[in-house]
Amino acid sequence: MKKFLFIILILTANIVFAQRIVTGAITDKTNNPIENVKVSVKNTEQKTFTDAAGKYSLEVPVAYGTLEFTKENFKAQMVEITSDVLNLDMTLIADTDLIELSLDELMNIEVITASKKSENRKIAPATIYVVTEKDIIENGYTDLTNLLENVPGVVAIRTDHFTFGGQRGFLSNFSQTILLVNGREMQNLFASETFIATQFATHNIKQVEILQGPASALYGANALVGVINIITKNDSPDFNGIEYHAGIGTQGTQSQSFVFGKNLKDFRISGSFRYFRSNLWDYKDFIKDTINFRQGVPSKAFPVNQEFKQSSWSLPYAAKISYKDFYVGIEGYELKGSKGLENISLDYTNQSDYRQLALYYAGMEKEINAKLKINTELQFYKERFWGVNYTFDNAIYDTLVKNGHNPDSPLTDHEIKDNFMMAYSQQSSSGSKRYKGNIQLNYVPSQTLSIIGGYTFDMFDLLGLARSTDRLNFSFDETRSIENRMRKPFFRQYKNSLFLQLQKTLFDKLYITLGGRFDYHNIYKSILTFRSGLVYTPFQKTSIRFLFGQAFREPNIFELGASSVNNVVNELDPARMNTFEVGINQSFTSNLLANIVAYKNIATNFIEPTETGGFINSDNVINVFGIESQLFYKTGKIKTEIGYSYVKKDADDYAGVSTVNLGVYPHRITGGLTFNATDNFTINSRINYYSQIQAKHGNKDVTQIITIPAFAKVDLTFSYVKIKVYDAEITTQLLVTNVFDSQFYQPNIRIGGPKQFLQHGRQLFCNLIVKF
Repeated sequence: MKKFLFIILILTANIVFAQRIVTGAITDKTNNPIENVKVSVKNTEQKTFTDAAGKYSLEVPVAYGTLEFTKENFKAQMVEITSDVLNLDMTLIADTDLIELSLDELMNIEVITASKKSENRKIAPATIYVVTEKDIIENGYTDLTNLLENVPGVVAIRTDHFTFGGQRGFLSNFSQTILLVNGREMQNLFASETFIATQFATHNIKQVEILQGPASALYGANALVGVINIITKNDSPDFNGIEYHAGIGTQGTQSQSFVFGKNLKDFRISGSFRYFRSNLWDYKDFIKDTINFRQGVPSKAFPVNQEFKQSSWSLPYAAKISYKDFYVGIEGYELKGSKGLENISLDYTNQSDYRQLALYYAGMEKEINAKLKINTELQFYKERFWGVNYTFDNAIYDTLVKNGHNPDSPLTDHEIKDNFMMAYSQQSSSGSKRYKGNIQLNYVPSQTLSIIGGYTFDMFDLLGLARSTDRLNFSFDETRSIENRMRKPFFRQYKNSLFLQLQKTLFDKLYITLGGRFDYHNIYKSILTFRSGLVYTPFQKTSIRFLFGQAFREPNIFELGASSVNNVVNELDPARMNTFEVGINQSFTSNLLANIVAYKNIATNFIEPTETGGFINSDNVINVFGIESQLFYKTGKIKTEIGYSYVKKDADDYAGVSTVNLGVYPHRITGGLTFNATDNFTINSRINYYSQIQAKHGNKDVTQIITIPAFAKVDLTFSYVKIKVYDAEITTQLLVTNVFDSQFYQPNIRIGGPKQFLQHGRQLFCNLIVKF
């Protein structure tokens, strides 16, 4: 018997460790050989490289069956091989030729935001929309706002100060969403807002991943309804070259951008820089509109010949140096702008807002062995901002009238400056700071099991704002004391976080995700969040998702009492969210693909203002049900995409009426059509449709529900791409937004004064991209 078992053991070992030689040749789409393609056996150390003729030979264990083919500037490919495969030829497709891929292949793109690791989008445990560099060029996206307005489930509202909006029926200023750049947070420190303005442009974007649904189990606070993760070109090792972008357009718009990356064996240096300025849209007639803009305020108070002037100037920058497993970098911006339409102002020519935010980071990413990787990183943020506004205030105006001002006469320049000017500043301070340390372990013990875990220490040292009604430059008191509202003790906040996620594959068809996070905060103490996902692929072109997630948003310093004249510290708990989702992704043919998802959000503990100027946790439970869908079709030289979003939010009792979907669009349609007229000339058209919406009047003193009519906006992009001039590749574009110069409005969802927001009319922009 022992002899028999010994023979079985020997035979088994021979099978497990048996080798076979697989050979082949690698070519491009023109059948030219490709040298130095890395050919490796997945999850092993076995690899080789193709020679000058594109040929390779590799010993492959019988127990393994997946070969990976990778090379810089080419799409990575994986092939399952069986025991009878001894010869395998491959054709690799260049990144610049992704137009040649079928829709099914494009939908199998790799994403990292859903699980903090690279994985196929079809099996990712999240609803995630991907916008690639190619999509950006085809659709003429110049900044993050016009990219987001074409994503199902997302609403983006321009105010020309910063972008309002949000995801899945929770609209404000994207404060329920966490904004990442290469997985690192880029919220402003002061209020944990995304603050999306002209500083988030598309010149340095390789890919944007928009995750819909709660993500606190991975990303902690403020990933309440979703994540926007910008993946940059300069941060990607496969970007090896120089790009120059130049643009000019209406409203005095101009931009200059550089992106570069260089690999030198174990050393890499990369960076990005952009200068942008614009006068933005001219709202000189709209700000005088007493019905559609400043309804509810005394019109005679405003100067008869009120002028309007605004501008935006931004300077985003990035740099990174890597040597083997170590790296250091910086990501930041300077932003100067006017206040746009955010508030009703008495002086639109002298308002301003200046912001500086910088993130410095250093880390190490080490592959301990084929199964274990570790990443450690230290981050330091610094922020300052200052500005001045002239916001109209009814209470102040009533006091002036009571003290003798003639209500039939406009306010004088002297009265405006003395009573309505408000300067705010951190300019003379050392700035707000954030210190963060991360460690993450990725353990892959087998092809079917993946474990990710980590620890984060996070400390905010926040400053309030010094305010003045008569000085533009004034001192800042950084003394930490309960009497100093700019520097109270509770402004310094810290937390410790632990997270763990397990992913298991069963029967090559079932992908299970379980994860959880524990956060301990010095103010609101401990909080637990969980996530789970089940992705089932019964057929090669079908994937079905069942997801559950939890999230929270922590109180910001305003809500905690930073603005309280009575030095009151509000005791608040984080807002909470539970979300259930079910979705399906189906490829009908290589040219027709659809995906659809239904979700239910249940929100509790939402933080809302009181009549006395404080904040409390609401007792109301907010339920939101929604559906998102996309359809992609491609035939010959034509590619089209249609997205539809439906939202139903619980009724709000307001103005004596119970209204469903108050301030939320019930229906949204976005669509794109791309026609490749020649190999180099492309025409793209996009349409955005917004259904009729019931919303609160934007003036808090007017308790009224208004109706904003349905509207559609059409954009066109003409692109002449990939023109070879010596060693350079040139792309030229003409972008036309709001082609028909339609007039339409969006709601003032933050109730900041204006009744509603007029959106831009027709704009033109010419763009030049040169790649070396």
